[in-house]
Amino acid sequence: MKILRDDLGFVIRGERFVSYQEVQCFRYLQWLGLSMDEMGHEFQVGRWSFDFFPRGRVFWEHHPIYVKSGEDLFQYGKRRRLTLNAFGYEKTPLIVSDIMFKDQWDVCDVMNEYEIDFKRGTVRGNPTICFVRDYSREWGNLAVQEVVGVDAPVLLAGI
Repeated sequence: MKILRDDLGFVIRGERFVSYQEVQCFRYLQWLGLSMDEMGHEFQVGRWSFDFFPRGRVFWEHHPIYVKSGEDLFQYGKRRRLTLNAFGYEKTPLIVSDIMFKDQWDVCDVMNEYEIDFKRGTVRGNPTICFVRDYSREWGNLAVQEVVGVDAPVLLAGI
């Protein structure tokens, strides 16, 4: 599969992906056996588009926001959830992820860990919103701060 890169992102089979991370998500969905049509790439809901809407069963937004802009993933996810609710998707699960995936196999491992099945549209406990995070960032920062002697209450306030 040929991946072309230009100033606006990556192009695979005529589809544009804004980041290499999104390409890894695409490659994972493709590995699951989903066609481009079944992936629901850049699915429009109101004035917003969602990265993926596999088989019309579960929305997936993947943005390593914390890494790039420092935006709060939980607030971002809540805004996206409200948009879906306003357009009649109250019962449709939403996955919001910010992990920097190495490749589609890494995506596979993480989705299995969170018990997310994009083919059937199921999420562990069938929540309305599931945050897929790399919590080692927070724990890694916590461990570093503890080593240099920062008090625990200060650490909790920063998380």
